[in-house]
Amino acid sequence: MKRKLGISIYPEQSTFAKDKEYLDTAKDLGYEIMFTSALHFVHDQDFESKIKKVFATIKYAKQIGFYTILDVEDLSLKKMQIDPQLEKLRELGVDCIRLDTPLRASEIAWYTYNKAKIDIQLNMSNNDSLIDEIIDFKPIVSRINGCHNFYPLKYTALPFDFFVECNKKYLKHRLETSAFVGSHYGEMTTATGWKQLPTLEMQRELPIAAQAKILFYTNQIDNVLIGNAYAKKEELQALACVEREIITFDLKPEIDLTTGEQELLTSDWHYRRGDITEYFVRSTMTRVIFKDLTIKPRNHQKSYAYGDVVMINDNDVKYKGEVHIILVPSLTDNLNKYNFVGRIAESELKLLEYLEPNTHFKFKIIK
Repeated sequence: MKRKLGISIYPEQSTFAKDKEYLDTAKDLGYEIMFTSALHFVHDQDFESKIKKVFATIKYAKQIGFYTILDVEDLSLKKMQIDPQLEKLRELGVDCIRLDTPLRASEIAWYTYNKAKIDIQLNMSNNDSLIDEIIDFKPIVSRINGCHNFYPLKYTALPFDFFVECNKKYLKHRLETSAFVGSHYGEMTTATGWKQLPTLEMQRELPIAAQAKILFYTNQIDNVLIGNAYAKKEELQALACVEREIITFDLKPEIDLTTGEQELLTSDWHYRRGDITEYFVRSTMTRVIFKDLTIKPRNHQKSYAYGDVVMINDNDVKYKGEVHIILVPSLTDNLNKYNFVGRIAESELKLLEYLEPNTHFKFKIIK
């Protein structure tokens, strides 16, 4: 399944012109999903005027090719006078409704048969048996997908292990999945004034690209959406540049690399050898492909720490050209065979846990 990027917009807190500009920018960068909500103002006296603004933005997003998601619950559907066939929502440009507070399993299954063919998105973050119960009522499964919550308040987002358990409930039914990252600048959310709307608490303070990598590289999340608006253009660009399929580490060299060494590091030949060692991630194909490359010994360290990236130099003719990522707190090299290349960024150290036997990975050299 293709992995996609999305944004969130809160039209009742802004203007159509600004929403349009944000949508156009995101579209140009390859974003494909727009999420918005009718939940947080459902009790407001000016609900009707606010929902009109929401639908104006949804309609434009649909026109320029976004897949549009509207977060709803029973009360908001009633106030919008939406019946179970959902045809009015389709006319207004909605592709999918997210049921934040779900109905009974039988009702949700029934909703998948709506005449408008609108998709039904479920809250993935509860780790309950709802999805199994829905499947028991024989829905149109292709119209169901799951999306995690975002969490504006610090320390309230999901722990990683719980997140994985939640995902399993949906993955076993081969359903599309989504989760959120947070901009460090946008203050428009369902809880006005908060920034950083991640699904995982461990993401909250990280750069937006690192947040997305943590989600994509689990191989459990298909779509990554920014939870708050408006993200800065630099954030939109950084997220758009994330490699979504192959684990890719940003690496800032601590050594002047030759052209050949840089080609070795940025090549597509890196994968963790199948017969693993616990001391480091071992990439060995590079010693075959670059066997004639001269790697002069330099930048040797007394010891190497977790996340350090090293390259075997000419002092070890047999293994010259291998690249290792250290996995222990301290590793010594008494033979002076290692050139210290650089260190995996603190924000990306979590990704090392994803490197199972035979897992491919890449390095992206940054300045």
